[in-house]
Amino acid sequence: EALPAELFQCRKLRTLHLGNNVLQSLPSRVGELASLSQIELRGNRLECLPVELGDCPLLKRSGLVVEEDLFNTLPLEVKERLWRADKEQA
Repeated sequence: EALPAELFQCRKLRTLHLGNNVLQSLPSRVGELASLSQIELRGNRLECLPVELGDCPLLKRSGLVVEEDLFNTLPLEVKERLWRADKEQA
């Protein structure tokens, strides 16, 4: 299934619950959601995450709710940025 293009116009969107859908991919446009701090993706058919998740400045590792195997598909620099954001908050 696909997400509506209008979703990516929601610049103030902070939380996005997409768990338990039949999503096979997450569009790279997710990186345009500048206010996104939490996204739930568990229970989908995703095989990888877009590197553009690293472009969401408020997103931290604790706010990215995914299976660990899926998280590990992200490039190391994106994972490190998300982990660092959690540590800076603590």
